[in-house]
Amino acid sequence: MRRKNEESTLSVKSLTIIAFFAALTAVLAQIAIPIPFSPVPISFGLVAVYISGILLKPKHALYSQICYLILGMMGVPVFGGFKGGIGVLFGPTGGYLIVYPLMAWIVAMALNSKRNLLAEHRQSKGILFLKAAIAMCIAHIILYMGGTTWLSITTGNTFYASLVIAVFPFIPMDILKILFCVFAIVPIRSRLIATKLLVFDDIQI
Repeated sequence: MRRKNEESTLSVKSLTIIAFFAALTAVLAQIAIPIPFSPVPISFGLVAVYISGILLKPKHALYSQICYLILGMMGVPVFGGFKGGIGVLFGPTGGYLIVYPLMAWIVAMALNSKRNLLAEHRQSKGILFLKAAIAMCIAHIILYMGGTTWLSITTGNTFYASLVIAVFPFIPMDILKILFCVFAIVPIRSRLIATKLLVFDDIQI
């Protein structure tokens, strides 16, 4: 009976964590700067996606972003500009949102999978920063490819034309977002682990 209660408590804890990071994505998604020549705004929701990947186990990072998308599909105004509804996901920018769960999972797998956590104590901080940066760059490539493909389909533009209006202008800002997450959030993760405020499946790093 005690074991069942512990499992129930852990489950509630996990759901709370997932809901919190879904809410964090919803909040940061409202920090969006419209671009006159592009249907895609500069969104800080991506920062929340990467924070989820840096601080959560892979499945929790994945679920947090799935939860975010489900809330938006249900009509809750969690997407940029306080928009909601399934129409947003089927609109021109929907492809960039759909890949959020995969992006968070990729970053979490690079940092917080059991294998990488066990190896972390043998690695320098530089290696940790490099892994985080590479994972976020891979995730961003998936963002560009998935979102741009959908944008070209929904607008009738060529893939290259969609890149011109929805990717190329955003690259400098996206680089800054990745650098912020690498050099600000990853050290916070390390500090939380060192103080045992962040524990992954009882794996001691």
